[in-house]
Amino acid sequence: MASIYHNGNSISYEGANVTVSGSTATITASGDYYIDGTLTGGQIIVQIPDETLDTKTVKLYLGGVQMTNSTAPCILIENAENTSVNLVAGTENLLSDNSVAPAAETEPAFAVLHAKDDCTIKGEGALTVTAGMQYGIHCNNDLKITGGTLTVTTENADAVRGRTSVTVKGGALSVDAKGDGIKSTKGSMEISGGTLAIKSSKDALQAETDMTLTGGSIQACGDRGLKAPGTITLDGCTLLATATDYPCENLGTQPQSTLTLAYTKEWAKNNPITLTASGQTAFEMNTLKKFRYAIVSAPEIAESVRLWTGGIETEATGQTALRMNSSYADVNNTDTAELLYAGLFDQSRVHKIEIDMPNWNAFIADADSEEYYPCDITIDGETVKNVGIRTKGNSSRQFVSQANKDKYSFRVKFDKYDKYANYHGLTEICMNNMYSDPSCMRDILCYNACYEIGAYAPKCAYTDTYVNGSLYSFYFLAEQPGDTLAERLSLSDNAVFYKAADKIGANGGYDCSFKASMELDNFEVKFGADDNLQHIDEVKQAINNFNTGNYKEIEKILDVPSFLQGFAVNAALCNYDSYNGQMAHNFYLVYSEGKMHYVCWDYNLSLGNFMDYGASAESDITAAVYQTTAAERPLLKLLDVPEYREMYNGYVKQIVAMYSDPERAVAPIAELIRPHVQADPRFFFTADQFESNIARSENGLQVGNGGGWGGFGGWGGFGGFGGGLFSYGGEQVSIVDFMIKRNEVIRAAIG
Repeated sequence: MASIYHNGNSISYEGANVTVSGSTATITASGDYYIDGTLTGGQIIVQIPDETLDTKTVKLYLGGVQMTNSTAPCILIENAENTSVNLVAGTENLLSDNSVAPAAETEPAFAVLHAKDDCTIKGEGALTVTAGMQYGIHCNNDLKITGGTLTVTTENADAVRGRTSVTVKGGALSVDAKGDGIKSTKGSMEISGGTLAIKSSKDALQAETDMTLTGGSIQACGDRGLKAPGTITLDGCTLLATATDYPCENLGTQPQSTLTLAYTKEWAKNNPITLTASGQTAFEMNTLKKFRYAIVSAPEIAESVRLWTGGIETEATGQTALRMNSSYADVNNTDTAELLYAGLFDQSRVHKIEIDMPNWNAFIADADSEEYYPCDITIDGETVKNVGIRTKGNSSRQFVSQANKDKYSFRVKFDKYDKYANYHGLTEICMNNMYSDPSCMRDILCYNACYEIGAYAPKCAYTDTYVNGSLYSFYFLAEQPGDTLAERLSLSDNAVFYKAADKIGANGGYDCSFKASMELDNFEVKFGADDNLQHIDEVKQAINNFNTGNYKEIEKILDVPSFLQGFAVNAALCNYDSYNGQMAHNFYLVYSEGKMHYVCWDYNLSLGNFMDYGASAESDITAAVYQTTAAERPLLKLLDVPEYREMYNGYVKQIVAMYSDPERAVAPIAELIRPHVQADPRFFFTADQFESNIARSENGLQVGNGGGWGGFGGWGGFGGFGGGLFSYGGEQVSIVDFMIKRNEVIRAAIG
């Protein structure tokens, strides 16, 4: 075996049939050649003078090669009957043109690894090919890949090309291409093994004649997933092919179970497609780029399956049981779809989240920055690695920081560092520290009321949280309003998800009120695109031109029931740190199917926990506001319409009926969480305060003095609110007493 050593800008060698000129080594005969080292601006050329006389294979063994060449291929197989590129086990090899993509798409003259004759890539090592201007790997004849771990990234052109044919029999191949992913430019393609993950801006897999996929695990995600004018055969492979622009027009009937899907809306990447049969997962693969069409194929999948996209059940025009070997159009989720990750929000148990993070103390010391840090998280025994975690919250974070405590609220973003990471399709969760709520129940009671009346709201539950093996604290767990929630509430293209942002408006205070003076940019786009906040402006204009004579016009702009549902929960359960209170914030909106919908959020200051010692229990349910006026909340003009008023009253009555016996409603939650509250080493309150906050007292609710912001010393010293360091006064208001009183007030007002 000859050896070729790269030495930065020069080459040395040992053995025969190698010539060196400057930084170029030329191999002139078949045989074994070991190559290692770093080379800038040089080449390896295989040039057999007469391949009819020397018909044996040239074997290149890459044993830790780093080569860059911006003007020519790093490896050029100019002439040889056969050449194999062998990736030595345990080594990593890098070939790059060290260039950036041109301003306009251009056809490259070469590839970073360029073969004019047959070429086989194999072995047990790794090869990374990066191309800014060139192709990644190109072969004029037959290209075969039988082993190794290959990563090919191109910024301008196709990633992997074989002119006569492309054959993949093994190995792991990851492609990210601005052009086609894997392409046979003049002939056929056959994949019989290996693991392929292809992201392409054009065709993920393309053959000029036939395409035969008889083995391997294949993710083919492109503007088009599969393209071949000849016969496409799926028989033995596990395949997900997705497309944005075109389905595969000539797929035909396949030997193995195959499902073709045309979605109603375009979905983002990192929304895995899953098939279940009899409650078991039969197929699951992630999507590597946005998509509208999908082909799912694998041997021996049950005839009837349920389809999930991004962890959200998707159906075809109301049909949830889909038959394999069928094609479906108009595939979409519903806004009440079942969820693959629903188990995380099972309220019959307290979940367990374990955080593995060696630099936890540094993270907590940096809490006020709200910067993400990497960690591994295990949820009920299932681990997701390299996720992002940060502290969250405004007042809650300030409270904890100023008190020199460390029970912060956290936001977990599974795809922060790995853009394809998720938990059964879910990409974000939050863990709220319940800093202001001795009962630990205000949030969950309100969210359950949302579910009862059909309002849009995140899913929620409880969890114990462990850090590096030790119990850290007991948390309220919720689906973070972000990409996953937006996807499941969005039913059409051009959907947009907005946050009523915590931004001080021009007139002071939080103003997401939709008054005529409201600044549009008080809302923040969290999903989708609306650069000019056009849909926010449409709502603002419509509601300020609204009256009982033209009220039907508002239904073209608003999903009226969702707004009435949100307002009913706020008013019935006195969540006045919301649109219905002094500060118009703490809600989300989703624009979908041409209308704006209200999304409920943040109830920790409900049920008498907002600086008035329970006085809000006597607030006017018919006005639906507290410490503000209907004139300051234009959307509440909806209640001037008798039809809408009746609808709102109906939602309020549903909530009162749900909690008609507050002690009975609270008892099972208390039984579930009591041991976890008692074991919490960082609980902000005492066990006695927890018990008194969920118990019915002998004299019932005693509304305190002050009745508002004025008696609590402002925001300066948090302990001055009268509720202790971690409360706005809620520990002096039993949620059971409050709900009993509130029910009495509501029944007296609306029956």
